[in-house]
Amino acid sequence: MDEPSLLDYLKEKLTLKALFRQQPADILSETAVKDDVEKNIEERSEEHSRRNQFIGGVPWRSILAVGLALVGQRNFEPVQSDPVMGIVFYFAAFCMLIYALWKNEWQTARCPRGVEISAVGQSSVRKSPLYALVPLLIITYIAFSNNQFNAFNILLWIITFAAAMAAFWQHEPQSGVIPLRDRFARFARQPEVKIRFSYWGLLVFAVFCLSAYFHLNQLDTIPLDMTSDHAEKILDVQDVLNGSSPIFFTRNAGREPIQFYLTAFLVKVVGMDLNFTTLKFGMALAFLLSLVYVYRLGKEVGNRWTGLFSMLLLGMAAWTNILARVGMRLVLTPVFVAPVLFYLLRGLRTQRRNDLILAGALLGLGLMGYSAFRIMPFVVVLCVLIYLVRLKNQAAFSRILADFGILVLFAVITALPLLRFALQYPDLIGMRTLTRMTGVEQPINGPVFMVFMKNLWNAIVMPFWRDGNTWVISVTERPALDLVSAVLYLLGTVLLIFSWVKHRDWQYLFLLHSIPVLMLPSILALAFPIENPSLSRAGGAVIPIILMCAIALERLLSSLWKYSKTRSGKLGVILAGLLLVFLSARQNFDLVFNQYNTQYINSTWNTRQMGGIARNYIGSIGSEDTVYVVAKAHWVDTRLVAMNAGYIGKDYQIWPEDLSATLEEPRSKLFFVKTDDEVGLAALKAVYPEGIMELHTARAPGRDFFTYFVPEKSAER
Repeated sequence: MDEPSLLDYLKEKLTLKALFRQQPADILSETAVKDDVEKNIEERSEEHSRRNQFIGGVPWRSILAVGLALVGQRNFEPVQSDPVMGIVFYFAAFCMLIYALWKNEWQTARCPRGVEISAVGQSSVRKSPLYALVPLLIITYIAFSNNQFNAFNILLWIITFAAAMAAFWQHEPQSGVIPLRDRFARFARQPEVKIRFSYWGLLVFAVFCLSAYFHLNQLDTIPLDMTSDHAEKILDVQDVLNGSSPIFFTRNAGREPIQFYLTAFLVKVVGMDLNFTTLKFGMALAFLLSLVYVYRLGKEVGNRWTGLFSMLLLGMAAWTNILARVGMRLVLTPVFVAPVLFYLLRGLRTQRRNDLILAGALLGLGLMGYSAFRIMPFVVVLCVLIYLVRLKNQAAFSRILADFGILVLFAVITALPLLRFALQYPDLIGMRTLTRMTGVEQPINGPVFMVFMKNLWNAIVMPFWRDGNTWVISVTERPALDLVSAVLYLLGTVLLIFSWVKHRDWQYLFLLHSIPVLMLPSILALAFPIENPSLSRAGGAVIPIILMCAIALERLLSSLWKYSKTRSGKLGVILAGLLLVFLSARQNFDLVFNQYNTQYINSTWNTRQMGGIARNYIGSIGSEDTVYVVAKAHWVDTRLVAMNAGYIGKDYQIWPEDLSATLEEPRSKLFFVKTDDEVGLAALKAVYPEGIMELHTARAPGRDFFTYFVPEKSAER
């Protein structure tokens, strides 16, 4: 009989690890087996290279897939829009990617392994704080009445949260970790601080600094002018500084509170001025802090390189950069999505209750950030359901259900003030949602299902095709992602599907399904389909989208790195990765600092320029009470002129028919008039014929205006 060869034996044992567990008597001695294994690996590697070589052994399938996809996405860019050719090239890239995955040239992705229920200690609940928790919840709920925070209900809120933590938080001793008490004692005996650096830590810090540069660079001037929505926000923050402390800010259809208290903190504690820049800085700071969780989330669904690429791509992305620097609370959705997903995914994988507690606490807190985050509880439920479906262990199933209930409890506790307001004033908190989803304000044009499906399609293709027409929060009518990120997202989608089919990692199935769910706040604009897609309402989806981009980039570079056998080949992989990052950075920089900046200036009124002129007038010969903006329909928000002059709460509006009332004011006066306002100019000249008129040109066409100065002697006639 023919005896099996060594290669046959290896195939039977599947892995080298299994082979080396055998005794030396199995077939050959351990040394002989090792030598033959290495020889067979080298022979198979050389044979594999010969089979796959194309122009000097280059992994042509993977490279061609990326190249074809880049050409395809280029045809979806506004400058070179040819969607038919884009689809053709994308289809070719899809076929080539499948070929590369099938040949294992582009390696599939894997998530970190989870733990079995037997490896986890039994859950415990401390009864004493649990008994106190129920009455505390009821009392705290009642205390949050009249839509106001106060010292008493905030203290109750903290005590309730502390009681819940005491009841459910599990002590997790870690080997080799010095308790905090012992650290303080050691520091007291010998006070010294040791700072350690590593190459990897420096690389992560460099990526964070690059992200900070993208978000803080020219923050004072991009975007330049405020809109009426910003005026409402400034007034809300001013109310907080004046002593008001609402839970839900009812001005302008209502807003959640986090941004206003954060901005008030920056003004009152940090010492910043209450202006547009402070609004922008608060949101940019919140986003930058969330990048820590973006990095950790990337590691949770991949490895540390996945985390690094996630931080890098999201930190440079024009999508989140615009949402943060526009100075509204819009970016708070991805800011909270990242940590909630991190603790949720890690908690389910490791079956650690503490992570699920933190996920629940941040889930409730995120509900007080931006209304689009209200979809996040459904995302959490989806994640838990996908995880439970794969479980076969009844003990693990029951354990996760119990811990999910605890997650919900902590979400309720941290969102308790807003929940109290929602139950007390449901019409106020649900106004924006109802007017978009139903025909309350405007009838739905067509069958609801067809409108929904059209909105769904427009949102799904938004990263590749068109991001909508809202100039305040996007570079309109272009893909939501830059060229490289859009390509990585498409390739990452295929890669995750292929990886899930091969390895059944539930995290990837969840990421794929989470994107359309997180886009629902935009998709459900059924009565106003023109508002879909919206980068703000679909902002939560940017987190799983960028994760998929990072997974694709990491798997591509890792596969090419392992395929390369020479130093020049590995150098080529590094240069290829740097080239992709450079192309992404360059386009995202252009999108924000050139295209978006120009578009925003051309779409807003130059109230900052007018406010500067008013401020100079007031600081020299005038008064804050003798500045007027002659009102005209569809012109500047006159409150913004006063705010830019430094006088929040004033409104410089005056209608032409009311100009004669200013004759009673003996001091000098300064009027602002639109250049094409013939009625206003005629009225001014009639009331103050001795006035001095001056033309002021603006950076954008159609934004010029006149100032009409009335000297004090003219007022005293």
